[in-house]
Amino acid sequence: MKSFKAAVIVKSKKPLKIMNINFKAPETNQVMVKVLYSAFCSSQYGEIIGIKGKDKFLPHCLGHEACGIVIKVGPGVKKVKDNDLVVLHWMKSNGSDSGGIKYESEDYPKSINAGQVTTFSEYSIVSENRLTKIPKNKFNVKFLPLMGCSIPVAISTLEKILNIKVGKNILIVGGGALGIPMIHFSKKLLLSNIEVIENRKIALKKSKIFGATKTHENVKDQVFISKLKNNFYDYIVDTTGSPKLLSRILQYPSKGKIVVVGVPKYNQKLSINTLKLNYGLKLLGSYGGDFSPDDDLLRYLNFLIKTNFNFKEYVDGIYPLKQVNKLFNDYKNQKIFGKALIKFSN
Repeated sequence: MKSFKAAVIVKSKKPLKIMNINFKAPETNQVMVKVLYSAFCSSQYGEIIGIKGKDKFLPHCLGHEACGIVIKVGPGVKKVKDNDLVVLHWMKSNGSDSGGIKYESEDYPKSINAGQVTTFSEYSIVSENRLTKIPKNKFNVKFLPLMGCSIPVAISTLEKILNIKVGKNILIVGGGALGIPMIHFSKKLLLSNIEVIENRKIALKKSKIFGATKTHENVKDQVFISKLKNNFYDYIVDTTGSPKLLSRILQYPSKGKIVVVGVPKYNQKLSINTLKLNYGLKLLGSYGGDFSPDDDLLRYLNFLIKTNFNFKEYVDGIYPLKQVNKLFNDYKNQKIFGKALIKFSN
């Protein structure tokens, strides 16, 4: 076999193109992986529709969370070896960074860009510091891609950025791919009230399944506003990336911690009465929740298994690579609320 298939974004706001990519040997600090499953992240949806503005890397491969088997390691790689099972992730871990990658294609366009990790392909060349070895025959490989982004980012945000405590109250803005594992983690850490605001009915239903003690469908609900005004919530987490929604919520509380995790559209502004900060309100940012793959990935995975996290309920669909554009449309049309997976048949 001289080539493998990959989903490539050739033009923003256009369907992805399934292309034949020529095999190449991994170079210094690079690892070639046979991809088994990849997850689809809201970030990929954003890349496709161009929410961050002009994409200067077009055409390029996509994806940043997957699992697979190491096929070949390049010079200098010490972290993994051939035949290891690995999780691919966008957050940096130990190991060397090889920089971006460039593929050649049998199709047009001929030259395809890729970052240190891409996953919407049957095979992928990955920088050594974007993968973590996983014990074989211990976990269901189908769900391992979920440990490459949303779930560990969600847990790490609560553990490291907010440092949530037993008996406290939390409001999670958005009950999707980030919100659901936050609900589970909050429940297992015995927070008193785990509330979710979400306008999608199926997402509200899922939030309750995973342990939300109360859900709110409308930010203008007077009971909800009263809780905000009275500083009921010790923690507020925004997973939506909607400055408009977060600005509404920020009108009311004057205490507690608020962390922004969701990625906004390009060049969005957040409005806040800065006097609230003088009263003690803490507004925090988050880069991947400070998730450290080498330290956290297996620890979080074992925690999820031990506490019976419902991976099956979390995943809304599994698609073959040839249906990646159907996956995109299903996400766009709100048929996917947690995560979706791409399964490779190679």
